Amino acid sequence: MTQSIETPDLMIHAMSQEITDLDTVLHGVSSPMPVLAMSVARQTHAPDMAYISGAEGVDPDIDRIYPSSFDHRLNRKCVAYFGLHEAFDLAQRGELNVMYLGAAQIDVHGNTNLSVIGSIDDPKVQLPGGAASAFLMPITPKVVIWMTRHSTRTFVEEVDFVTGQGYDHRSDEHKKNEMVVISNLGVMNFKNPEREMQLQTRHPGYSVDEIKENTGFDLRVAPDVAETPVPDTKIVELIKSLDPDNVRRTEFG
Repeated sequence: MTQSIETPDLMIHAMSQEITDLDTVLHGVSSPMPVLAMSVARQTHAPDMAYISGAEGVDPDIDRIYPSSFDHRLNRKCVAYFGLHEAFDLAQRGELNVMYLGAAQIDVHGNTNLSVIGSIDDPKVQLPGGAASAFLMPITPKVVIWMTRHSTRTFVEEVDFVTGQGYDHRSDEHKKNEMVVISNLGVMNFKNPEREMQLQTRHPGYSVDEIKENTGFDLRVAPDVAETPVPDTKIVELIKSLDPDNVRRTEFG
């Protein structure tokens, strides 16, 4: 990137902006960047959001993050404990607003893959599996997918295995729900009649053509495509204070 803002901090800021005040928000396993994004949102523009930790604490007092997003210290001074299995009931009742999920692959329709690379019968790579993805992705009003390696290997025409359902595998009712994809190159959404991925903002230092070249399908470009807003100094310092060990950078190796 051509600016001094580092990619992890830019992504965390963009991820935090997907939360509005009073939202109920959940992150899952292996989620240091969502933990930071949720913490930034709560300490800035969304002080009354309901924070549900993957470590099963509600509204914990997070003063720093750790390598594991299930670290029990992330539950410090939480107001309640909320078993992760209870999140399924919360979502089913329509009381979960935002969920952060990861993916090894994502395709033009928003299907995600966290299961296998290659054939399911003879996979090249066995992945950890989707856990909550299959259930939560279609029914959650907003799902934010974060991906730190935007390339033709990760943004593909069709995923090798559908772990989480995109718009071509959803009912008409669930097609109304929102998906946002935040990568190391830009921010994508599906706000078009065909519900196909489109570039909404490009990160500073990257052109639209560069992002399209690193995408394994013909990436649409929103008519009002713009540059991704960068965090100000206070936000960057907040992120650093929450992550003194630079855990956020481990996803970019």
